[in-house]
Amino acid sequence: MIQQQAIKIKRGFVDRSWGQVHYRTAGNGPALILTHKTYFSSRSFIRVMPLLAPHFRVIVLDTPGQGESENPPTQWTIPQYATDLFEVLDTLKVEDFYLVGNSTGAAIACEAAVICSTRIKKLVLFGMPRWKDEAARQDLRQLPFFYGPPEVKEDGSHYSINWQRIKSLCIDEPPECFEIYFQEVMSRQKRTYEGIEAVLRYDEASRLPLICVPTLLMWAIQDTMFTPFIEDTARLVPHSTTKVLHGSPLMYLRDPKLYAETLLKYLQS
Repeated sequence: MIQQQAIKIKRGFVDRSWGQVHYRTAGNGPALILTHKTYFSSRSFIRVMPLLAPHFRVIVLDTPGQGESENPPTQWTIPQYATDLFEVLDTLKVEDFYLVGNSTGAAIACEAAVICSTRIKKLVLFGMPRWKDEAARQDLRQLPFFYGPPEVKEDGSHYSINWQRIKSLCIDEPPECFEIYFQEVMSRQKRTYEGIEAVLRYDEASRLPLICVPTLLMWAIQDTMFTPFIEDTARLVPHSTTKVLHGSPLMYLRDPKLYAETLLKYLQS
């Protein structure tokens, strides 16, 4: 049973040659790195960090171009994001660590495990992005809510439109959950969608079989976009363990207790 303690979440920035990377951190012990989905940031993990911090030094980075991290100089690829992850962790004096990737962050974590497996103790991929074919990738590029710069209306009505949209998704959720969700969506900038583009260009099917660290493949049952690929993804990572949880792809925000308990059970086994 997880007992939530009074945990102080600290924030900081790491200087890069092109700008700064923002992060949140809490706790002491073995390093646990979490990476987030596009259009979100380390803010979306503030409900789960206090549950993990008694066991780990938890670090959640804002992916370059997301949250409060500055934009990279150009459209980056997933390997570039993964390389930058290691360089930021070098600055934070993190050597070996546990790595948990979520959605876009799962693609980055996958690539990180391929290019430098010796530093990763265990890997968790939550909602690993997969696509049926190139046409499916192109279809996503046609959805303005998922792809492209955000729509900003002169009368400010985009705030109320998103307020109502998110409110309908957060029925019966604590007010804090709704507030964080809304803040994340409204912090979307002109180039934030480049995280989506990087995932769409990533050849995950050729990279997943190269993972050689202990891996948990985790999905939320409500993740209708990626759950159809559970069996195929597990086949590509034959030494992995698979876990499907009842809940939302934003489980770390909506059901942090279940998310934390699942991670702790695997990482501490």
